[in-house]
Amino acid sequence: MNSFIGRRRRLGQKSVESKSSLPGACSRTKNKAKANKYTEETPDTGSLEEQELTVTSSSDGGYYNIASVNSCIRVEDLQRIIAEKNRKENTIFAAEYKRLPTGNSEICGTAQRPENVSKNRFKTIFPYEHSRVVLEEKWNPSDNDYINANYIKDNDGNARFIAAQGPKKTTIKDFWKMMWQGNIKTVVMLTNIVENGKNKCSRYWPDKDQSLCIGPCTVTLSEEVVYSFYVVRRLCVQNKEAIRKRTITQYHYTAWPDHGTPEEISIIQFHRAVLKTHQRRSPLLVHCSAGVGRTGTFIALDTLLEEGRRSGEVNVLEFVKSMREDRMTMVQTVEQYVFLHKALLDGLQGSCAAISESDFQLKAKDMLEETSPLNQRQVYCEFKKLLTLKPVYDDEEKEDSKTPENLTKNVSVDILPVSKHRPYLATYVKGRNDYINAVIVPSFTNPMGFIITQKPLVDTEVDLWRMCMDHDTDGIVVLNDKDEENIWVPSKGSSRTVPPFNITAKNTESTTNGVIQGVIGVSDQDRHKLIDISQLPANDDESILKGIELLLEKTKSSTYRTTVISKDGAGAAGIFCALHNAVQELRMDGEINLFTIVRQIHSRRPEVIGKLDEYRRCYGLLMTLLETQGIYANL
Repeated sequence: MNSFIGRRRRLGQKSVESKSSLPGACSRTKNKAKANKYTEETPDTGSLEEQELTVTSSSDGGYYNIASVNSCIRVEDLQRIIAEKNRKENTIFAAEYKRLPTGNSEICGTAQRPENVSKNRFKTIFPYEHSRVVLEEKWNPSDNDYINANYIKDNDGNARFIAAQGPKKTTIKDFWKMMWQGNIKTVVMLTNIVENGKNKCSRYWPDKDQSLCIGPCTVTLSEEVVYSFYVVRRLCVQNKEAIRKRTITQYHYTAWPDHGTPEEISIIQFHRAVLKTHQRRSPLLVHCSAGVGRTGTFIALDTLLEEGRRSGEVNVLEFVKSMREDRMTMVQTVEQYVFLHKALLDGLQGSCAAISESDFQLKAKDMLEETSPLNQRQVYCEFKKLLTLKPVYDDEEKEDSKTPENLTKNVSVDILPVSKHRPYLATYVKGRNDYINAVIVPSFTNPMGFIITQKPLVDTEVDLWRMCMDHDTDGIVVLNDKDEENIWVPSKGSSRTVPPFNITAKNTESTTNGVIQGVIGVSDQDRHKLIDISQLPANDDESILKGIELLLEKTKSSTYRTTVISKDGAGAAGIFCALHNAVQELRMDGEINLFTIVRQIHSRRPEVIGKLDEYRRCYGLLMTLLETQGIYANL
């Protein structure tokens, strides 16, 4: 140990040199593994807003090496290894995470100079000297070269990323200066401006039809497209000293919770969106609030997905260590470390490429007309893969639905909501609690676009109306079995009372292609709400397609929320939501990924589209829609 410390003294603080490889490292990483430069200590696992990171070093300013660990994982083993490491009775992930080096503020001299201290968002997160971004231009005489950002190397040793803190009001100019001098084309933003009442990042872009003047630059917002989990903005930048304008694309992920981690499938969808336009000729700028936790997780995900697809193996531990040589505390919590593994699994084993409208028609036709043995057909293999990726929720995750007072409220004990995805009821009704058998499902543009639920039982009708009021339902789609009547829906011009609610059907009912459209008013003592309602036969293809077309006209507003009702809260409701989302994707992006759309719904309600015939029907209905009218016919 002493000889190692002595050697590090002689190397100096700015050296970033390759050392001998770690036993068990991936073949690509073996030749590049670096000796650790930081003191080994247990990383802080709380948020930066709530507690400070403890930073210590050896008494003489040296660094301790950490023991090697076999951390290379073959892609085909990733699911099994995650399951083994993540068992509740052990702490393998936590122990592995403890082996990571923590920050050393002693090699962050520029960041701690008096004139720069106020530019740091947090008191303990500084950029290392050897890898910090140096601002070369001066837009004002008082400008210096400091910004809280570091270059981050990929597995090939190339500085392919910039990891930065979210700009403060006083550093927005420096942030734009960094983007201009680095010729940044793509920015990934992983925080919201305010989360849980706390300011996380200052807004550094203008509203539509406005401009933002920063130094010699004028920034305008040329386009903003809203999706369920992220927003894409095109920013036009004109520097008065340059001839050409530049376009910067900002991908703003909006679904990362203030505490915890997001759904793996949503971050993978976001990452795919980034890759559509990002060109690696310039660094990818990634920031959150501190620029270490979410930022490090995304950079690791991007690099390791590429590595896994190229080499068939990943080394998460080794790459996080490598990132921490360039910027302290990258991947800030053990929860983010576990999430990174799960997101890699989703991206490496659960992906299916989006395809264009014309290619989708060809694919669907081939799949539906294929006559080879069933277990060799493309639609069968794709559906079987869906089933293997479908989440399995245990009894504890559905415990709300199994309590004695709630069990009788379910049409089927085989279709129960996962507690974290169900809508909780708030309206007080004597003798009722907050439970209804329903789940919140995203549309393509709204993270809370759908609520899927079962048809009300005799004693649960009041809960349906409570949910519609509490969760601001704009529309209801009722999918009926053959000759089924909905006695809980008042007929045209009539009313029914379900205390404390009065439900009235307006005189505006019409029928198109089997779809009965109307408007109902739902009132209690304090509130009144008008809700669109559509009733249609679940097994009639023409009616399903018409119902989707009519709903799409209403969901052009990204805030429109629809409650979709089928007999058991699965079956036809899942098919309807999947088709709606697929058509939204085609209209917005000109492509479709039905496999991922169904997976997204499975993550909330695994029981939907659980049969091969249902999955085939999705392909068939979409092909029919494209062949008969084209996806853009009603725009």
